[in-house]
Amino acid sequence: MLTFLNQVRDFWPRYWGGVILLDKNRDFFKALGGGSLLKDKFISGFVFNPRARANYKRAKAMGIEQNFEGEGEIKGGLFIVGKGRTGVAYQFIERNFGDWAPLSEIIEISTRLKRL
Repeated sequence: MLTFLNQVRDFWPRYWGGVILLDKNRDFFKALGGGSLLKDKFISGFVFNPRARANYKRAKAMGIEQNFEGEGEIKGGLFIVGKGRTGVAYQFIERNFGDWAPLSEIIEISTRLKRL
């Protein structure tokens, strides 16, 4: 638990700043994977994956630090959820380690939701 708290302290103020929720059962990640965790091994998912290596180099060039602590095999993504009963308005699934949702898509859906 201490490692987890240290990772939150390192991540939260630099990259998020909003509310952080603990997904103890990893339901968010399971939802992205259609009910299962999207996982990849370090060798096959990173070392032998040119896109993942390019993502790593891009992040490093931007000054984004990483660590190799904790669960490193689970892929993530992004849900943008509208207010009320709108539900999930946008979903992005990380297919390669380090994939980012296209900023233009995030801005477009956020602008659309703001009008509702």
